[in-house]
Amino acid sequence: MWQAHAGERLVSALEGSKVLGFAKAMYIGDDKKGGRLDQSTPGFGGKLGVETGEYFGLRLKGAWYATMDFGLRQQDPRKTDTYMFGLDKKPYSLLGEMQLSARQGNTSLTIGRQEFFSPIINTYDYRIVPNLFEATTLTNRDVPDTTITLAYVSKMSGLDGLVTFSEFRSMSQQAYTSLKVAANGSIDAKDGDTLDVSRVVGDRGVWATGLVHGKENQFQLWNYYGADTLNTLYMDGRLKTRLSQDFATTLEGQAYQVGAVGGFKDYLSQMGLNARYGLYGIKGTLAHQPSGISAALAFNHFTGNQNTVTAFGNWGGYPEFVVMPYMHAENKGSSAIVGSYLSRITILFDLGVYGLSGQSLLLGQANINIDENILFNSDIKVSTLLYRAQITPKLSARVAIDARNSKNSRYDNEFFAMGLRYDF
Repeated sequence: MWQAHAGERLVSALEGSKVLGFAKAMYIGDDKKGGRLDQSTPGFGGKLGVETGEYFGLRLKGAWYATMDFGLRQQDPRKTDTYMFGLDKKPYSLLGEMQLSARQGNTSLTIGRQEFFSPIINTYDYRIVPNLFEATTLTNRDVPDTTITLAYVSKMSGLDGLVTFSEFRSMSQQAYTSLKVAANGSIDAKDGDTLDVSRVVGDRGVWATGLVHGKENQFQLWNYYGADTLNTLYMDGRLKTRLSQDFATTLEGQAYQVGAVGGFKDYLSQMGLNARYGLYGIKGTLAHQPSGISAALAFNHFTGNQNTVTAFGNWGGYPEFVVMPYMHAENKGSSAIVGSYLSRITILFDLGVYGLSGQSLLLGQANINIDENILFNSDIKVSTLLYRAQITPKLSARVAIDARNSKNSRYDNEFFAMGLRYDF
């Protein structure tokens, strides 16, 4: 009888299988200043996967990811967007998800290649193929409105990886620090290559633990211990208050602290360097419901000193309230972001109030003030326009324009991104 019941459940699980994924078309245009070549890049691709139904709490899931050019890619790689394809700027595909998950009550366990969402390790999909991870992830939701996560993340592929986008490599090898070194290991921000940390400490993974509590009012605390690499403690909180029937406010705060540990700490110490720095931020939003208009003001500050190596955007995490471009260490420096102050004001229009259901428009102005002792004459002003549209429940569009102005030509450009996505 048990065998018959098990067989029935297996048939039910197979019959409950579903196809899932997305198709995406993008265009990236980058008008670079200072004599640099402009970039013009169309890209296409997406994800195609299958997930079984549940069999005694078990599920299987696999997904294939691809990004392609349909023969429209620029022949000169310097004219091709850095992140649309692989590091060699050629289309690629990979088996991005292959996992077994088990569920018992409010506890679930996922083993294998998977998407991972958290402030520092994140499946961030700003092009077509996102960051993906090989991990073992345990989550529990027994406490109301609370998720507790314990994970060991061993490998990563994707756009925030250092050595490859298209293959899974260890978290230490994919760690994208600001430190550039010459072939002999000496600091060389002018001609050196970004350090592959695995050459110093070997292939290492990251233990991630997190607690997220609340819905509208929320608090989260995460710690990421990268064996022999970096330890990051992150926290943020959000408090929403309704002032009247028409007005509501949201106050948010965030902070994280980074430090090198083990072998990487020893390596930096020998060179007179450190990876001790933090980020602090605050953001306030005032929303007027009848008009659909929200205004927000945000501030961030990075700490550190002239000998600090940073890992901004490491492993796909960009939790900062004020978005900044990747800053390159220059001259004899080991980082370009320490000591910087960032501010941003945005105005968001919910166009649904004006009859354009599912559409919004955001206007923003950011000021990125770089410490002159770290990187001279390189402050950046960024004007932003972001349009989003949920055309149907499965079809969405996004158009973003960033106009960056800086005396440092590396950060002086006008950037355009347009995407159309269909989820199934």
